[in-house]
Amino acid sequence: MIQAFTQIIISPRRAWEHLSQSTTLQQYLLPLVVYPTILLTALSAYIPYFYGFIPLEAATKQATLTLLKYSGCVITAWALLVLLSRTYFMNDCNKHELHLFAGYSFIVTFLSVIIGNILPSSFSYVQFIPAYTVWIVFQGRKFLRIPSENVFSFTVTTSTILIALPFMWNQIIQTIVH
Repeated sequence: MIQAFTQIIISPRRAWEHLSQSTTLQQYLLPLVVYPTILLTALSAYIPYFYGFIPLEAATKQATLTLLKYSGCVITAWALLVLLSRTYFMNDCNKHELHLFAGYSFIVTFLSVIIGNILPSSFSYVQFIPAYTVWIVFQGRKFLRIPSENVFSFTVTTSTILIALPFMWNQIIQTIVH
């Protein structure tokens, strides 16, 4: 399963090909790769506590909110892709494939949060890593069997959704918490 994690980062085209050819990987990708990565992302919120930057209560709150935010992101992305796939992309993907696509595409975003928490800086170039999602989405078009005439709209729309959802969920959560 580590191979699935590294492949989406190093070679998204191969990762999507491998996923489309392996029913075992399709079955276990979410519970063995995506969901543990969400949990690891949430736990990485404790790293600033160990640097002495924030108190334990703040780290626990941040970890909980991170877990909620990224779980919500995967579910919301999946729901939006289900809604858009039939009408907008003229594709009849099944819901499990769309859930795999949404979760697997977020791996780079999760990685950027983990690295951002590890680095003892408030700003770093790591924050721009989610832009790589555009390439991951473009390479994933064959996994979802997107018709060639819809590739551009699929890539732009899906990338926008995947990049914008963490910001939207962050705003929703901050509104509720404050």
